[in-house]
Amino acid sequence: MDQEGQYPLTQEFQKILLSSAPSTLVSAIDAGNISSKSGTFSASDESTFDLDPQVFDKWVPFLRTSVENKNLESATDELCSSVDDNFDGLETQLLQDAKLNDKLKNSIGQISKIQDIIDNSLLQEVNDLQENLTYSTNEVIMKKQAYVSNKKTSLKISEATILITKVLQILELSNKCQELIVEADFFKALQNLDSLEKIYLQDFKNYNFQFLKEIYDSIPFLKSAIKDECINKIKNSFNVNLGKNLSHVGEATFNVYSKELVPEWLEKKDTMKLGIFKFNSPVEISLRNESTLEKINLESFFHLNEFHDSILIFQSLNQQPYLISEFTKEYNFRKTKLIDPLLWKKSQKQTSNGNLDISSDPFAQQLNLESFKAYFLKLLGFLLYDINLNKSTDFILANNNYNSTNEFWDGLLKRLEPYLKYFLNEKLKSEQELVEFKDFMGIYISILENFKVNIEPLYNILISVFGSYCQLNILELQKEFEILLNDDDFMPLTINDRTLYEKVLKICWIKEDEITKIQESAMKQNGEFIVTLPFSPLYPMTYTLLKKTYSKLVHFIGSYYRHELHTLSNTLVKTMDTIFSKVINEKIRGKLDTTSREEIAQILVNLDYFVIAAKEFSALMSKENIMQNPAMEIKLSSIRSYAESRKYAETKLIQLIDSKVSDILETVELDWQASTARNDPDISIVDIAQFLEMMFSSTLVNLPYSVQTLLIFREFDSLTSQFLEILLHGTPTHLSQESVHNFEVDMKYLESIIPRIFPTTEDESSRNVGEIQSPLTVNSPSINGFGRSINSIENNIKSLQATFTELKQCIELLKNNNFEEYADPEVRPRKYPRVRPEDANLLIRKVQQSRMHTTSSLEEENNLLPYDDSQRDGSSSRIAKFFNRH
Repeated sequence: MDQEGQYPLTQEFQKILLSSAPSTLVSAIDAGNISSKSGTFSASDESTFDLDPQVFDKWVPFLRTSVENKNLESATDELCSSVDDNFDGLETQLLQDAKLNDKLKNSIGQISKIQDIIDNSLLQEVNDLQENLTYSTNEVIMKKQAYVSNKKTSLKISEATILITKVLQILELSNKCQELIVEADFFKALQNLDSLEKIYLQDFKNYNFQFLKEIYDSIPFLKSAIKDECINKIKNSFNVNLGKNLSHVGEATFNVYSKELVPEWLEKKDTMKLGIFKFNSPVEISLRNESTLEKINLESFFHLNEFHDSILIFQSLNQQPYLISEFTKEYNFRKTKLIDPLLWKKSQKQTSNGNLDISSDPFAQQLNLESFKAYFLKLLGFLLYDINLNKSTDFILANNNYNSTNEFWDGLLKRLEPYLKYFLNEKLKSEQELVEFKDFMGIYISILENFKVNIEPLYNILISVFGSYCQLNILELQKEFEILLNDDDFMPLTINDRTLYEKVLKICWIKEDEITKIQESAMKQNGEFIVTLPFSPLYPMTYTLLKKTYSKLVHFIGSYYRHELHTLSNTLVKTMDTIFSKVINEKIRGKLDTTSREEIAQILVNLDYFVIAAKEFSALMSKENIMQNPAMEIKLSSIRSYAESRKYAETKLIQLIDSKVSDILETVELDWQASTARNDPDISIVDIAQFLEMMFSSTLVNLPYSVQTLLIFREFDSLTSQFLEILLHGTPTHLSQESVHNFEVDMKYLESIIPRIFPTTEDESSRNVGEIQSPLTVNSPSINGFGRSINSIENNIKSLQATFTELKQCIELLKNNNFEEYADPEVRPRKYPRVRPEDANLLIRKVQQSRMHTTSSLEEENNLLPYDDSQRDGSSSRIAKFFNRH
C-alpha cells in the first residue's frame, strides 16, 4: 500500500528529473567538464551542475514528502530502478546510433560522476531541509503559543470594547432622553428609557457600576417627569384650544352655515322648485357643496397631537387609568370655566309655583341678544372640540363613554333652561328680535343635528319661540284691528278706482254669483267708475291683515322647523282661531252695544263675510298645512263664534227696531170719538210707515235676505199686534163709526207700504244701481230653497199682508151693523176666523155702547156669542205657526 501510495509520487518526480536533466547533462558533456575516472569536479564543474532554482523548486515538494515520510532512500532506489524502466529499449536505439554510442561511452563515466554528485548534493540538501524544517516547526510552535496568548487578550479587549460601547449607548440614551424631555418629545423619550432599561438589565445587572446604577435608578423619576409633562402638555393644549379659539371655531362654523350653506340652499330651492323641503333635510344635505363643507373640517381647527402621544405613553407605562383620571379632573375644571358666569352647580330660590327665581341672577340680567349669541357660539366651539377630541382618540379619554358629549350638553341645557325661558319671555320683546333669535337657533340646531348632538331641549325652545312670535303677532294685530274698527264708518264700501276694486276682489273672498252682480253693477255705470260693496272697509282691511299675519307665521316656521310639525300646526291653528274669535269677533261683538241701527246692520253684514273668511281660512290652512298631509282637514272653531255673534247682532237689531217702533207708537194719538171721517192717514201713522219703509229699503237693505225677511215679518207682526192691543184695550168703552173708519184708513196705509218694502224685479231696477245684497248665509231662504225670485217676493208680500188679517177682521166686525153674523156658525168661520170670541165680545160691546144701546142682558150676549175655544184655536193656529208665533 505504501509503495502504491509512493509510486505515483516517484513517477511524477521522475518526470520532473527527466525533464530537467537533459539540458544539464548535455551542456556538461559538451563542455567536457566531467571526468569519468577521477570522480571529482572542479569549481567550474560545480557551477556546471548548479540546478536552476526554478527546477529545484519543483523537486522540493517531493523531497519534503520523502523526508517527512522517512523514505528518502527508498525513493532514491525507486528512482534508480525507474531509470532502468524509463530507459528500457533505449540501449538498442543507442547502439544503432554510432555517434551516440560514442558519446555514451564517453559519458558513462560522467554519468557515474553525476550520480555521485547528485547523491551527495541531495543528501546535503535533505539534511539542510531537515534542519530548516525543525527550526520552522519550533518557530511555529512558539508563534502559536503567542497567538493563543494574544487571542485571549484580544477577546478580553473585544469584550471590554463591547462593554464600553454599551456603556456609551446607555449614556447616550440617557442624554438623548433628557434632550427629548426638554424638547417635549415624550414618546421617543420613553422609548429611549425602555431601551436603556433593557440594556442595563441584560448586560449590567451583575456589574457593580455605580454611575450606571444611578442612571438606572433615575428611570422611574424620568418616567414620572414624562407623565407630569404629558399632563402639563394637555393642560397647555386646553389653554390654547379652550380659550378664545372656541369662539372663533363657533363663529367660523356658524358663518359657513348662515352665509354660505343657507343662501346656496335657498338659491337651489328656488331653481329646482324644492319648496316642500327645508334646510338641513336629507335632500338639502345631499346637495351641499363639498368645498364649502371642507371649511368646517374640525381637524383644521384643533391640533390634538399631544393627546395621541399621551395615550401612547400611558399605554406603554400601563397607566392609562391615571391619564383618564387626571384628564377628567382637568377637563371638568375647564368645563366649569367654560360656562362662566353660569355656575355648574348652584342653589337657587324657588318661587311659589316651584319655578326657579332667576330674576336677580347676574347672568340673567346681563343677557341680551348679542351676549346670548356670543355665549352659545363659545359653547358650540366647545362641543365641536369635544366631539373631535373623543372621535380622534377613539373615546379612550372619555373612558369609552360614547355619549359623553350629549351627557354634558344635556346637563348644561338643564341648567340653562330657566335662563333661556327668562331670556325668551323677558328680553325678546320685538318681532325683529324674535326673528333674529329664531334664525340663530335654527342654524345652531342644524349644526348640532349634523354632529349628532341632542337637539330636543333647544328645539323645544325654538317651538316656544314660535309661540311667543304668535302671541306678539296677536297683540300687534289686535292693536291694528282696534284702529281699523274705530276708524270704520260702518257703511257699505264705495270704490271709484277700478284697480282698487280689483285688488279688493282679489283679497276678499266673495261668492261667484255675488262677483257677477258686482261686476254687472259696475258695468252699468256711465262715465266714472263707481261700485258699492255690501261690507264696510273693515272687512277687506281686516282680511288683508289676517292674510299678512298668516303669511308671516307660515314664513317664520318655513326654514328651520323640521320636527314636531303637529305641535307647530296646532299652535298655528290655535293662533288664527284666537285672532278670529278672541280679537276680531269679540271686538266686533263689543260694538253691538251701540244704539245705532245702521252700525248694527252693517256689523251683521260684516259678520256674514267674516263667517266666510273663517271658512275660507279653514280651507286654506287645510290645503297648505305645514304637515304636508293632503288628508288633513282644519276647521276653525271661530266659525261657530261668528255664527253666535251674528245671532246676537240679529237680536240686538230686532230689539232696537222694536224699541224704536214702540217709541213711535207711543206718540200715536187716535181720536176714537171723531165725528168726521177722513180718507188720508193720520200723520203719526205716516211717520210709522215712512220709518219702516226707510229702514227696510235703505238702512237694512244690505242685510242678508233672510234677516231682512225675519225683521220685516217680526216688525209688522209686532206692529199689527200692538194696534190690535190698542183697539181692544187702549180705546174707550164706546167708539164712533167715524173713528173706526179712520182707523181702517190708517191700517190700510200701513199695509200699502208692504210692496215697496219687498220690491219686484221692475222696482229693483229703479233703486240705486250701486246697492247690492250681501251673500246668502246658511239661514238665508235662498239656501233653504226659497230663492229671492219674483214668486218668493209675491209670496212674502201675501204672507206679510196676512199679518193684518186679524186686525182687518176686527175692524170689519166693528163696521158691520149685523152683529148676528159673528154668532152664525156658518158665517163666522168664513168672515171672522181670526177674531177670538172674547175680543169680539169686547168690540161689539164698544160699538153697541156707541149706538146708545146702554143696556143689554147677559142672556142676549150669550145668544150673540155662541162659540167655543176649539173653533178659535183651529182657525188661528195655522197663521201662528207660519209666523213662528207661540
